[in-house]
Amino acid sequence: MHSGALGWVAMISIGSLYYLVPRLFGREEMYSMKLVATHFWVATIGVVLYIASMWIAGVAQGLMWRASNPDGTLTYGFAQVLNQMYPFYTIRLLGGLLFFGGMLLMAYNVWKTISVGKAVNDAPIPAPAHA
Repeated sequence: MHSGALGWVAMISIGSLYYLVPRLFGREEMYSMKLVATHFWVATIGVVLYIASMWIAGVAQGLMWRASNPDGTLTYGFAQVLNQMYPFYTIRLLGGLLFFGGMLLMAYNVWKTISVGKAVNDAPIPAPAHA
């Protein structure tokens, strides 16, 4: 779910905004194209860390829940499994912070693009079609 939400929907939405914002405010491109590239790589690394850590944690958790003793009892208790997940949750946090940091870069870049541009007001408005 997170790979789809962050890696696909968010990145497509971000790309759309990077395309639309300069055009809406009479600019040729964003205030800083270097910030756009930095945002892309920071967010991409964040998504990869986030997704990979959760995938590995899920596999590890599943294997721990399947492990059983010869008498049929579970080898690992709930608390033991949860304790093994902490490193993966820390990596997930780092990935989320990187993604969020990229969004802050984008917010700054959009703000600067808007502040130095001017709104496009001369676009023709088509008349409504009457049947």
